Amino acid sequence: MTAGDRRFMPDVGDDLPPGERPMVAVVRAIPGHEEQLAAAIATLTAAVRREPGCREFRSFREAAEPGTFHLYEIYTDTDAFRAHLATGHVAAFFTELARHSTADAGAVTQLVELPVSGPAELRG
Repeated sequence: MTAGDRRFMPDVGDDLPPGERPMVAVVRAIPGHEEQLAAAIATLTAAVRREPGCREFRSFREAAEPGTFHLYEIYTDTDAFRAHLATGHVAAFFTELARHSTADAGAVTQLVELPVSGPAELRG
């Protein structure tokens, strides 16, 4: 599969639970492109953190595999995530993904938070 064959825009269904929209993405660099991808992720991180619907956006690099990156994201709701996907900085990042990674839309995994049970002092 070539970069031109990949689809980068994730599907955002109407069946997601209401409320905050947490997700994680795992992105792997093409060998030799690790630093270019790291720079693109750093640029994206700074821009996304300024979005009004972004609750949290953190990017990580694996210690044992420096070409593998994890993006942890929480948006206020599904509409905020859709607005995020429509920004210019996300479009620019998708261009960088095509150049420097093996990722596509499948890199994003939608999450559903588990309820916390137990004593109140453990529930934050």
